[in-house]
Amino acid sequence: MSPRSIEEVPLPAPAVIEAVRRSCSELPPGSTHLAERFYQNLFEMAPSVRAMFPENMRTQKERMAFALLEVVRYLDEPEEVAGYLRRLGAQHKRDMDIKPEHYPYVGRALVRAVSEVSPTWSSSMSSAWVVVYEWITANMLAGAREVESGGSAASPAGERPAPGPSSEAPSSHRRAGAPTR
Repeated sequence: MSPRSIEEVPLPAPAVIEAVRRSCSELPPGSTHLAERFYQNLFEMAPSVRAMFPENMRTQKERMAFALLEVVRYLDEPEEVAGYLRRLGAQHKRDMDIKPEHYPYVGRALVRAVSEVSPTWSSSMSSAWVVVYEWITANMLAGAREVESGGSAASPAGERPAPGPSSEAPSSHRRAGAPTR
């Protein structure tokens, strides 16, 4: 199944967003446990993608975990999150030549990883994650298409979504153009 376009994927409903947030609520700030499980699953499902990543995955895991949890936290601010995801999709296309056919592996690896780390996991959470991941993918692919068509989506260059005022993340995580509250 190939990813759907942004025109085909609606913003997840509030109940879906809440289910996804609940599935991550037990993860402590700064935890890379979800990212560790994600990459293990991804490399098992699609071993050929391993070469796209650095040998030492520590920084990659930190960035992925932080970005994913911040996207989940701010899903009710879709314009800001969508802009960040488009820039991230453009960067993934430009820097690693991520193709649309990679995204289904990422989605399956992610849903499996969340199911492995969430003590509150249920089948309804699985469905909610699929909906949210489709929205994330559609926005990232929109950014990738902009790069392919010669657009100039700004590169996040390590950018992470900025935490809101209640976050304990260091201010060094805030980057220009990232979602903010």
